[in-house]
Amino acid sequence: MKKSIFILIWLVPFIFLLNACEEYYTPEIDAMKQLMVVDSHITNDPKQNFLTISKTRNYYSTSAVEWVSGALVELVESNFQIIKAREDGPGYYVFPATAVPGKKYRLRITYLKDIYESDYVVMPPIPAIDSLYTRHEVEKVYRTNGYGVPELFDLPGRQIYIDVPTNPELQYYRFNCRSVIQWVFNPYWMDDPANVLIHKDARLDKLASVYGPIIPLGEDTSKHYLYGWISKTDNNLFNLVGPKEFSVAQRIEKHPIVSLAYNSYEYLDSTVQMPYNWIIILDQYGITKESFDYHERLNRQFSADGTLFDPLIAQVYGNIKCKTDADKIVLGFFDLNSYKQYRYYLNLGTGNDNTVVLRQLDQYFDIPDRGYRKDEPPIFWETDYKR
Repeated sequence: MKKSIFILIWLVPFIFLLNACEEYYTPEIDAMKQLMVVDSHITNDPKQNFLTISKTRNYYSTSAVEWVSGALVELVESNFQIIKAREDGPGYYVFPATAVPGKKYRLRITYLKDIYESDYVVMPPIPAIDSLYTRHEVEKVYRTNGYGVPELFDLPGRQIYIDVPTNPELQYYRFNCRSVIQWVFNPYWMDDPANVLIHKDARLDKLASVYGPIIPLGEDTSKHYLYGWISKTDNNLFNLVGPKEFSVAQRIEKHPIVSLAYNSYEYLDSTVQMPYNWIIILDQYGITKESFDYHERLNRQFSADGTLFDPLIAQVYGNIKCKTDADKIVLGFFDLNSYKQYRYYLNLGTGNDNTVVLRQLDQYFDIPDRGYRKDEPPIFWETDYKR
């Protein structure tokens, strides 16, 4: 016993000594000169015809983004016809006219005493889709179990694929997909006539939409039939596709767009919302080989997770240079894309191909990211039956 007490008395000051020597290391990162950042989104669609200009911030900076105002932004055609942009907000520039597929353009920015220009870029032809279809697939996903340990699970669902044509003028594409799940709430389906379960779900009070909370905690809400919707997007990486090296195929086949689980409750906010099928909004961009390579390099950087075989972190340079001072670096890429949108209604079915309902839509209504309507569906609501 005396020996144990002696050892404890000896260890206590030693532990305090170790704690006193502990020092947090904060690496010094040199303050860099601010660089101009250009983010262009220029297409044949007037609603997607803008450009933003900002400046970089240092690593530890907590200040707001510094937007570049007062710049002269021009889209210069190869025959020297000029489309001047107007500044609709700090650093946000909009072109009043659209570029024409098949013609060459360059971006020119004049700011203070400097002139920044891109290379000439040809706008590709308007893109098209040969076909869109689905396949039953089982996705492997990691989820934490009740003990907080990640486990591998099977997630059955349907993968959406497309086939697209290629030709000498257009061989590369980029896609954005927004999947809108429709849901309904019927108070008479509830076994709980007082709707106590709804009022206990406080998460719903935090979800806002153009019509207010999804299901606000109010006494009369349970008396209404609700038609709602929630958007699902995947913006982690750019969805790109182009012909394989040395390929002479006339089209690209079975390119994956999005995977959706049969268990649609996974995408909803509450178990009182009943899933009612999907509206798929697919934005297709015809892009150049240079744009494909640039965004593919960005994908490699974004997908790095610290493993041994990750690509080395390096600056991804664009196609814009300062003509008046070669030492000034510009971040960003002059992206001149042709554009077309497609919309589809999709009932995933039960796993059997014969139970799937897939049809292309011909009416394009504005659909907010999320919301609901009482007693009657919104104008864009779709069912298995064509309007």
